[in-house]
Amino acid sequence: MTANRGSTNESQPKFLNVKELSELLRIKTRTIYEMVSQGRIPYRKAGDRTIFLLDEILEWTRPNEKR
Repeated sequence: MTANRGSTNESQPKFLNVKELSELLRIKTRTIYEMVSQGRIPYRKAGDRTIFLLDEILEWTRPNEKR
């Protein structure tokens, strides 16, 4: 018997890679890497990969959010 993966995926946090985030924000990937190196955007490291939690990015893009 297999578990219903559709319901479990909804509760899982959604992570984006740099390319996906650049498409979401409509900015160049180079700009994202610059923002990461300057600490201007919330990010996480997974080994040598830079990833972004979608919920944190959405919160970060809200008006009056301190960066």
